[in-house]
Amino acid sequence: MSGKLNIKRKGISLLTVRILAIMIFPLFVFLAGFLAIDSYRITLIEAELEALERQGLTMARSLALEEARRFPNSPRQLSPETMRQLLPLVGYGSSLRARVFDTNGAMIADTQRLAGGRPQIRVKRHRDHEYHELLFKQFYEQIMGRFEQLTGRPDIQIVNINAVRHARQLPDVAASLSGQLIRNIFFTPRGELVLSVSLPVADLRVIKGALLITTVGRSIEQKIADVNRTFFIVFLSVLFVTIALGIYLSTSIIRPVLFLASAADTLRQTKDVTVGLKGLPFRRDEIGQLSASLVAMTQELQNRIKATASFAADVAHELKNPLTSLRSAVETISRIDDADQQRRLMNVIINDVNRLDRLITDISSASRLDAELTGELPPASDLREIIGNWTAMLSQRHERVAFDISLTDRPVMVQMHISRILQILDNLIDNALSFHPEGEVLTIRFEVIDDMASITVADKGPGIPAGLQERIFERFYTERPQSEAFGNHSGLGLSISRQIAQMHNGNLTAGNNTQAGAYFTLSLPVASR
Repeated sequence: MSGKLNIKRKGISLLTVRILAIMIFPLFVFLAGFLAIDSYRITLIEAELEALERQGLTMARSLALEEARRFPNSPRQLSPETMRQLLPLVGYGSSLRARVFDTNGAMIADTQRLAGGRPQIRVKRHRDHEYHELLFKQFYEQIMGRFEQLTGRPDIQIVNINAVRHARQLPDVAASLSGQLIRNIFFTPRGELVLSVSLPVADLRVIKGALLITTVGRSIEQKIADVNRTFFIVFLSVLFVTIALGIYLSTSIIRPVLFLASAADTLRQTKDVTVGLKGLPFRRDEIGQLSASLVAMTQELQNRIKATASFAADVAHELKNPLTSLRSAVETISRIDDADQQRRLMNVIINDVNRLDRLITDISSASRLDAELTGELPPASDLREIIGNWTAMLSQRHERVAFDISLTDRPVMVQMHISRILQILDNLIDNALSFHPEGEVLTIRFEVIDDMASITVADKGPGIPAGLQERIFERFYTERPQSEAFGNHSGLGLSISRQIAQMHNGNLTAGNNTQAGAYFTLSLPVASR
């Protein structure tokens, strides 16, 4: 499946939206919680109502006592003259408005009227910078109004409290004429908060009228508005900083990720396996580590692709020779009648078939190694015991060969696939015996040096030609004795053995003895205790 992936996105990416949503969500939860919890407003209103109630009780008691003193035998009605004279004195210097109603509900005294009617209106010109504050206040009040609609705050009754002149206009006053004390809050048609206390004016439990005390809750609203406005400004500032940091964070993540994705897509479409993945060399954070890991993984995959292609080419080359020989022998044998020549050609055919069989077997074994040895190694086993059993069987298999075996005297625990390690050792012995002269001693040493267990097989043969100590581990390369028939070895044994050793985190090396012969050393790491 081919085709260019849609790596580059237009507009804001989904990851940016998610990052911003996650960063901003707690701010809005905090804002909603702050605005929804109205305990500060309730506390202020309750405190004002309690103070207003205390003042009202004091005022009503004073009015009743003064009325009783001036008119001891007065009927069950308050004297309008007394109320008009005494009420301003009782409420003097106060911001309260007091109104007195008789038992019939009619208002007989009002401190606002006695103080000269409507308050004076003072016109104040706003300074230039106050227009900005006014605009912000209007914007803030609109936001708060919308929020109050959404949160469903309980409605407060709207009453034109300033126009109340009779008890029937306000149920609180009517209730006070029957002896009840009523505390309440209202909104005027202009939106001002008004706190009211309505209570009876009584003398010796005889209700002579009702007293209504009101005050504008402008100070309460101002305090609440100041707190909310300050918080709102802080919230907007934090919101702006959060969005800016979120965009920076998302950009610092998304851009390198898109760069890596684009580079990987470009690499996917190219046919040149020598082109590497472009990484992010200047990043030192986790994105940089991801980039380095992707580059390393790409290089490893390319190396494996190259190795697979090279292996396929080598296999084709190695199979072509015996197949060509086999084809030539088959074509020739059908055209001759000489029995001796036919017998020799049949031997060639059999040898070529055997060689093909060995090649296919070794190629299959090499192909299965990666899949078989992938993953964690098995639990540790005692390599000394395994080597001991192997050398004991070795002496029985090759009775005519003299072995000099030297083993360590303590257990050596190694994580390994036992069958594969024995495959390496058998291959080393077969290789050594093919060069080892008869009558000479073949040496096997097993020792532990610096947490590495090493098994060395040394023969007395001609040794490895100079400069070929590494090349002998290449696939299909063979360096055999001249006396040996051609095609008895596929050239994969040492290559497979080294591959097995490296998959066990070890190695297989070769060299020449100082006197005569070659040696092969298998090194494996000892398991930590």
